Amino acid sequence: MLAAALWIGGVVVTLFMIDRLALWAEERGWIYWRRKKAQTGAMSSMLMEMNVITNPSAQHVIEAKDAKKLEERENDDPPHA
Repeated sequence: MLAAALWIGGVVVTLFMIDRLALWAEERGWIYWRRKKAQTGAMSSMLMEMNVITNPSAQHVIEAKDAKKLEERENDDPPHA
């Protein structure tokens, strides 16, 4: 019984330490863990455009993403009085 409790306690401590290590790495910008979300930047947009050149059937994906971004911008605008 004592061995099982020690084993469970060890697992909990290990998971806690892994979490703290991941948060530390996230603060330095090395990974995305719990507090920050990944940002899509210009590089991913450029790669998607390059994909359209080599794979024209991927055009609908870019059009759908652009439409979604436009809709989100329109929904975020404050109402005009």
